Amino acid sequence: MSVPPAAQTHQTERAQLAAATALAVRAVWQGVDPENLQASWAARAPLAAELIGAGQLAAAASAEPWLVAEVGEGEGTLVPLAAAAATGDLAPALLAPLLTALNRIRRGFAVGLSILSGAALLEMVTRTLVADAGRIADMAGMIARPRVVSYVRVVETPACDRCIVLAGREYSFSEGFLRHPRCDCTMAARRPGDTWVPALPEDLAAQMTPEQQQKVFGQDVAAAIADGADIAQLVNARRGMTTGTYYGRRVRTTSEGTTRRGLYGRQRAKYAKAAGARFGETTGKRARAVSPRLMPEEIYRLADGDRAHAIRLLKDNGYIT
Repeated sequence: MSVPPAAQTHQTERAQLAAATALAVRAVWQGVDPENLQASWAARAPLAAELIGAGQLAAAASAEPWLVAEVGEGEGTLVPLAAAAATGDLAPALLAPLLTALNRIRRGFAVGLSILSGAALLEMVTRTLVADAGRIADMAGMIARPRVVSYVRVVETPACDRCIVLAGREYSFSEGFLRHPRCDCTMAARRPGDTWVPALPEDLAAQMTPEQQQKVFGQDVAAAIADGADIAQLVNARRGMTTGTYYGRRVRTTSEGTTRRGLYGRQRAKYAKAAGARFGETTGKRARAVSPRLMPEEIYRLADGDRAHAIRLLKDNGYIT
């Protein structure tokens, strides 16, 4: 059994609300006077603030009925206005698109393009603010229900690679909700005895077409997924990506997972011990493997169409166990 249908519906409706609010706010911005950006936006910004506030209140208000139906009554009732207020002052969010547009104009970009840049930023910020208000209400409502002991991240496609690798993870309430601008992910309440199993990164990737995988992960990472590599290892490798010269050639490598705690690091440490060799060098307080960990893109470049060789390299670099 997957995440309860109500949790999936809650996620979908929350994402739709955030998107609809963002489109409405964008329309307000699009009505600015290109000849007098600052004054015209000052006149229109209150309406944008009103729309964002309404979207936040609607998102926060959806938490209580969902939790009552899903888990039961809590110890107290959620206050949607408080959840919306917890996202912070709207003034910086409303000032950001104006500053972006004016900055691009000063740098020589066309006025129309500059206004579009401001619109894109405002849309992203709006979606984030609405989703955040909802997530704050969700978490507060779960904490108010002692039967709920943790929460599980609910991710629905389309989603970015960073969210997909977090799909199905269970968190305690002391852990904050990891999100990025425009993140639509929500959470499902977990109680002792619940037997449902959330969708994991592999499940979401399996739902995607090859074209969708390439769009989200990139061509080489999508190929590595098809060859059986671990999605989290592939995506997280990008965090420590760098370029260096090894064995006489320039290659793309990553420092991610190269300590003894990481999958690749544990593997290298085991090999080093068996060979009586040195594991690594100390960087800061942690020892990292001496041998470079290749990026997936580098592996497929070096394999040059030889799939068997690519799979060997994926195993050697800790992407396949």
